[in-house]
Amino acid sequence: MVIVRCTTGDWGILPGHESHWAALGIGVLRMLNGGEERKLAVFGGIAEVQNDVVTILTSNAELPEDIDRTRAEADHEIAVQRLQKSVNDFEIQSDQVSLRRSLVRIEVSSYPLISKQEEE
Repeated sequence: MVIVRCTTGDWGILPGHESHWAALGIGVLRMLNGGEERKLAVFGGIAEVQNDVVTILTSNAELPEDIDRTRAEADHEIAVQRLQKSVNDFEIQSDQVSLRRSLVRIEVSSYPLISKQEEE
């Protein structure tokens, strides 16, 4: 199963899914296979399903081990401070995007590259 954050909400894709595509938002991409889970930070793009193949086209995706957690936390603090001082719609939207990006990096950086899901 693949779960991606799209601009319209989360999209779960299972084997046999009909052909479809969607615009990606800023969020966590989750891949679940055989009890293992892998997470990546994805910052926009397109997801397509065709013939049981999921294709992700993005200009920026980050693995947990590639994320500098200290920098992501510093970016979060800067975004929060800037958002509090934003004076127009453009600044507010820009600062909200920066805040979202930093939160996704922080979340993904806390996961190991591959994790076993807990058995029920």
